[in-house]
Amino acid sequence: MRVRWSHQGREESRTLVREEVKIGRGVENEVVLPDFSVSRRHAVLRLGPDGWAIHDLESTNGVQVNRVTVRKALLRPGDLIKVGIFELTVEDAPEASAARTDALPAAAPPGPPMGTATIVRSIADFSAQYGLDVKSSGAARLDKRRALDEAYSSKIFGFMTRLARLLIRSESVDEVLARVFEIAFDALPVDRGFILLRGEKSSETVCELARFKDRIEYRPKGDVPVSRTMVEQVMRDRVALLTYDAQSDERLAGGESIRIHQIRAAMCAPLWSGEKIIGVLQVDSPFHAGTFNEQDLDLLTALANFAAVAVERLRNAEIAELERKVRARLERYHSPSVLESIVSTDPVAAEDVVGRVKHAEATVLFADLAGFTALSEKLAPAEVAEMLEGFFTPAVEAIFEEGGTLDKFIGDCVMAFFGAPVAQDDHARRAVRAALRILEAQRAWNKARARRGQPTLEVRIAVNSGAVVVGDVGSRKRVDYTVLGNTVNVAARLEAYVGEAGEITIGGETHRLLGGAFPTEPLGEFQLKGLEQRVQAYRVLAEKPA
Repeated sequence: MRVRWSHQGREESRTLVREEVKIGRGVENEVVLPDFSVSRRHAVLRLGPDGWAIHDLESTNGVQVNRVTVRKALLRPGDLIKVGIFELTVEDAPEASAARTDALPAAAPPGPPMGTATIVRSIADFSAQYGLDVKSSGAARLDKRRALDEAYSSKIFGFMTRLARLLIRSESVDEVLARVFEIAFDALPVDRGFILLRGEKSSETVCELARFKDRIEYRPKGDVPVSRTMVEQVMRDRVALLTYDAQSDERLAGGESIRIHQIRAAMCAPLWSGEKIIGVLQVDSPFHAGTFNEQDLDLLTALANFAAVAVERLRNAEIAELERKVRARLERYHSPSVLESIVSTDPVAAEDVVGRVKHAEATVLFADLAGFTALSEKLAPAEVAEMLEGFFTPAVEAIFEEGGTLDKFIGDCVMAFFGAPVAQDDHARRAVRAALRILEAQRAWNKARARRGQPTLEVRIAVNSGAVVVGDVGSRKRVDYTVLGNTVNVAARLEAYVGEAGEITIGGETHRLLGGAFPTEPLGEFQLKGLEQRVQAYRVLAEKPA
């Protein structure tokens, strides 16, 4: 049996006499196929009990028999073997020519230029080959001393060491991308380079950096000369691509951007960090074909990995810092549970969600110490501060325990609201439960003060529900997160003019929303100061909710 193929218009063949015939790009193979689409050690033909079979040697682009990709396949005369860009035909070999053909030395590979092709390099294969896949680290034992000696003597080792040093010092994504291209343009014969990053909230890729020789442009406007065909395949299939000449490469023939932008020799690698693809790095030469080889593709893939890890590190650091700042600002107003629900979903959007002024349905609570003003005239400032702290601390805890938001302290009054920034269907019930907790805490506080011979104070609470405007309100130099509207005004006046010390007064809408969850009694209608309409008020009987 023999295999026959054609290269640059010349017919070549090899008769299979030995029990094993190796196929590949390297000159050590019996069948030498000189093109970058063929791996150095691509496949082997072996004679077994059932006849000749082809075995794929973990090649980059695989082996096909009769248009079907195979790892191993028995061969019969007439079969077509696809190795890279080559098609080998399996034939019966004349007996007389067998010994003569086998005696000939292996054909030396013709010199460049090589044929056009696309090299496809999967990220999984790259990780396994270079020890980045921990799962495969025990599959093979390498001669570490020899590998290190080769690395130390390699200029590429110097490039990667230099890049690592530069990336550690980089403080922004733009700086990371510029440093990566600094190494890429020093190490590789490239004329143009582009780095596209995928948006954190979308799958669209945007060019963040373009370099033309020594000219760098951040976020260039207009159409960027990249191959959309290559970019899409790299991100979809998680592979790195090399094309010897994109203009005549059959696999890229459908790419209009290749023709428009005059892309010839090109490489494209994904920016990958773990299982995540965050973008692509493409370099090319619009003037020359055959500029890059498989080692260049491996180097570009490594550079892209360095870039992705550095970009992810900076992005995560930025998110963590933003989350820290958002938490520091919001924890003054919001309960831990509300704060966590705001920040954990999307820390970047939390500031906008909370700060933006918007309409909401909410319940507002005012709690005030009755008789505090008169008592404070008789106390030293330190005693006044101690008394306020003794009231404010349990009041705020009660508000936070029910998922409320602390609006502000107004003298000896606490103002809070429920139902924003996170909507709460039961905001009225939460507010009344918080009010009951405040009353209970105040009674315990008064008992402790009475035992020490200190004066006591009752708390007066009012709760009202309805439409509000909520968000950051204030000047350019200072803003407060607060609620505004008639609902707030009614609550304030119910507390000031209707409520009694030691009691909880609620408005009509709050009473409706409670739906009988708490025992109440009507107080009647009131004409409150500054309000045109009369307001229905109720008293909550200080008992546990039904």
